[in-house]
Amino acid sequence: MPSGRTPKYDWDDKRDVCYQLFVVEKKSPNEIVTHFANHFGVPESELPSARLFRRQFTDKWHFPPRKPKLKPEDEAVIVERMRQLWEQNLPVAKMRETLDDEGWELGENEFHKLRKGNGFTRRGAEGAYDVAPFMGSKMAMKRKRGRAEVLEEPGDEDWTVAGSSAGAMMSSHQQQGLSYEEAHRRAQHLAKLQLESDQALVTRKRRRRIRGYGHLPPDEPSMAPRYNSETTLDECKAFLHLSNDVYATVRLDYEAIARDMGIERKKTVLSNGLWQASKDRLVRENMHLSGVMHPLQPDLDRKATAIDVICADVTKRVRDQPKKLTMAEANNGLGLNPSGSKEIRKTFYNILEQDQYTTRLACGDDHWNELRQAWFATSPLLQHVMAEGDPQKVRCVDVLCRDACKRYNDDGVRKDPGRRQYQQKLYGPGPGSARATAATAQKAAVTPAKPPPPPPTMKDEKKAPGKKVTKIHAKTSAAANANANPPLGTQAQPIDADRLDPALSMMSNPYTTAEPLAIPAHFRLSPLSQIIGNHPRLWPGQLSARTVGAVHAAATSKAGAAQVTRVHGLIRNEEEGEEESYVIEGDEELDVYLEAAGEKACFLVVLEGGYA
Repeated sequence: MPSGRTPKYDWDDKRDVCYQLFVVEKKSPNEIVTHFANHFGVPESELPSARLFRRQFTDKWHFPPRKPKLKPEDEAVIVERMRQLWEQNLPVAKMRETLDDEGWELGENEFHKLRKGNGFTRRGAEGAYDVAPFMGSKMAMKRKRGRAEVLEEPGDEDWTVAGSSAGAMMSSHQQQGLSYEEAHRRAQHLAKLQLESDQALVTRKRRRRIRGYGHLPPDEPSMAPRYNSETTLDECKAFLHLSNDVYATVRLDYEAIARDMGIERKKTVLSNGLWQASKDRLVRENMHLSGVMHPLQPDLDRKATAIDVICADVTKRVRDQPKKLTMAEANNGLGLNPSGSKEIRKTFYNILEQDQYTTRLACGDDHWNELRQAWFATSPLLQHVMAEGDPQKVRCVDVLCRDACKRYNDDGVRKDPGRRQYQQKLYGPGPGSARATAATAQKAAVTPAKPPPPPPTMKDEKKAPGKKVTKIHAKTSAAANANANPPLGTQAQPIDADRLDPALSMMSNPYTTAEPLAIPAHFRLSPLSQIIGNHPRLWPGQLSARTVGAVHAAATSKAGAAQVTRVHGLIRNEEEGEEESYVIEGDEELDVYLEAAGEKACFLVVLEGGYA
């Protein structure tokens, strides 16, 4: 009887076919596996792996190498050619394609070995600017205990500890390196911006702000636009019953129509009727819009406005797209290679970090110009460009500046996620931004009603480990109520988002959302708050959801840049005549408190980091 284990695969009659595929046709082992899977009609899991194929070719059958080893003189020529392509700011894929077209058939490993070995890389070991990664988890902090200790030294930014006051742009952690005069100047500048913004809204000199802008909070979501042209794209989606997918299709359809009819902007075609003709064509060719714009449907004027706004936005983006400069184009315009460009941008990044920069709106134009001048002083090239005054080169410098700012802000959000406070993806009556992830959408959605749990007792909450319970003897005075600022008045009428085509019952609404909650509550300013200016000691508010984020949003409704750093739920003990305070840090704790408080929810909030 034959000894040994029976071979799992039969290689005997496959040598010639593999030679043709691997040596002559120069297919990779993965491609050869796919070839045999298609040939035999079996899944790839039943065939030898790519690694086994490669070992069979080299160790068993001794196939000749498909590409001879590079000679030293050829390697020097290839490296010099790669350097030339690198100086032209070509992407890695384009560099590889160019070398292949010129006859240098390099393998994947050879190409990357030469590229990385000679420093033709745009990203270092710790990112494009060599910024240390953020260790967010507790295990990572334990592994990097030495680094954590360094971060606690005076003068450094303790980003990890700053999570307790997430989003406070002028928190105590960020003010450690600032003088009192600079901190006061920034606070006064923010107060001035907020005052000017409020006055402009009352006099209708500015459009409504549907999202936070810099450190300025958004306006009331029910506020209507001043003019039809200021209807937001999200409202247009709601009025037309467009999901994000259908909305994207409508935009692509109209872009094709506009190119076909030669439409570049709305103003140039008002006289000959092309603009209206293009919109009519869009409605005819799109089945969804045809149903929405049927003469028997309600609110046709509002829907016509929505279509007009979407079409105008499409033409605007088509006009602006060719004007944008890429980083490669900016580098070529300044005569920089990727390495030189990275060093210049990294210099400005360090200037922003040393200044504890937050946003241009917060620092002011004068201070922003000082930062730019400090950046120009570090580079003779930038000094020459600005002295020359060439508009195209100045635009290239602005591209480098924006890239450094974006990376600085992105790193700040990565280190302290609370700084993403004004980057909401979901807002308004429609489905929100198409870029919003499913996790973000689920988190922002209204929490559904839960089955009633057993009646909670706040005494049980007091016994929970790690919760600090304090008793506050609070006496609410009439003067505190008198200091409450009335809400900002406006003549705009609220948008009735409920009037969205009840006749379209056969068309399912693709972004049906639950009815928003309105939980009345009172907020009391804690004596531990550190804010500048006058702020009501007691004010009413409403929670849009049973989440801690909704509590923070309602608590800062009368604050400018100040942020919530701590929340206590207050319940009055009628027997003892005192108020008991319970720290609220999570949504579950908030649920327990709201159940126990009933209709008399009152929160004690600590505000820090800004003006009132």
